[in-house]
Amino acid sequence: MYLEHQLGFDPKGADRPDALGWELKWYTERTNLITLFHKTPDNSPEIIRYMVRKYGQRNKAGLLSFRHTIDPASRSEAQKFMPHYDSGLLSVRPRKGNGLIPRWSEQSLLAAAGAKLRRLLLVKGERKGSEIRFVQADAFQEFSLTDFIAEVLRGTILIDFDAREQKPGSIGMRDHGTKFRIPPVQVCRLYMDKNRIR
Repeated sequence: MYLEHQLGFDPKGADRPDALGWELKWYTERTNLITLFHKTPDNSPEIIRYMVRKYGQRNKAGLLSFRHTIDPASRSEAQKFMPHYDSGLLSVRPRKGNGLIPRWSEQSLLAAAGAKLRRLLLVKGERKGSEIRFVQADAFQEFSLTDFIAEVLRGTILIDFDAREQKPGSIGMRDHGTKFRIPPVQVCRLYMDKNRIR
């Protein structure tokens, strides 16, 4: 059962905090990344169609699929993109060549993150069989967009794309959302006010 349900509220995956202005996220020792929020690029759906067509690969169903994590710290040959920031725009650019690029304005990022993450309660739990025990909770307030962008460029926050064709060869796209994800232990970098409450 989700922690939200145990506390008596139902988030339904909305782009707003879970309860009383607080976003609630939980993790375990084995959690690598948590999703901060979903935010499609400002120049979507055209850019998503372009990325799927240019960089996608055929999946088992024969659909062109573009699933890629933007990690500027990676030295892998598979890492084809880098985040870039200039004049109020965060973008994802190819490491080689050029072309259309996904982009987000500061305003759209602040609207997405500010609405969802203004106040965050991060709860650490342990699983033992079917039981979950909550062992630690941290409260974060005063989200910093400047720090958020810096951590994207540094590679602390990863951008995940996940989109595919609706049908083989169709112009229709199935976009599962572009996610901004971070290791739980690094969330503290995004806030001015941090308190351990348990």
